[in-house]
Amino acid sequence: MIHTPWGYSIDEDVIPPIIDVDTFRTLYPNMSSTDEAVAMVLDAASAAIRDYCGWHVSPTLSCHFIGDGEGELLVLPAMNVVEISTLEVKGNAVDYEWRPSGLVRLTCGRFPDSWRSVECDYEAGFESASVAQVVGQIASNALVAAPGVASERAGNVSIDYNKTGDGITGGVSLLSRDYATLAPYKLARAW
Repeated sequence: MIHTPWGYSIDEDVIPPIIDVDTFRTLYPNMSSTDEAVAMVLDAASAAIRDYCGWHVSPTLSCHFIGDGEGELLVLPAMNVVEISTLEVKGNAVDYEWRPSGLVRLTCGRFPDSWRSVECDYEAGFESASVAQVVGQIASNALVAAPGVASERAGNVSIDYNKTGDGITGGVSLLSRDYATLAPYKLARAW
């Protein structure tokens, strides 16, 4: 189990990339980079997306949250919650209802005004083609953009190189189109 930067733990040894090397190769069959280079860029692109969205986004993972409710509601740091297996308040199992948006409420009473008094085990995450496509686009841009060189000119010949962002060459960058695609997956609240 590892603790994520978003306020919960997952039942994995590492946070898996949003897409793996094989999926990337399917999306971009003509990319000539090594599998090791692709894996590193996929990890970086996945991390950039997750940092922007404020949670792991994809794939669906088993999660463990320790925190506090806010009176009537517990707001899990996740979307597309597909299952809640346990909810305990101050070490006691309680009756609850929940929404896939990550909202949880007790069927009777309120959450106590105590920090770290709530523990919740749940599964959440999306299997989204649009998020996978964004990871692939970011990774392919990073793999083909020459770092530090935007263009060259010799006489009447001019070459403009691939850029990962406006005036940015090389590296992993989210573009405005990526932010627009990822907006529905972004948590409204930062943890």
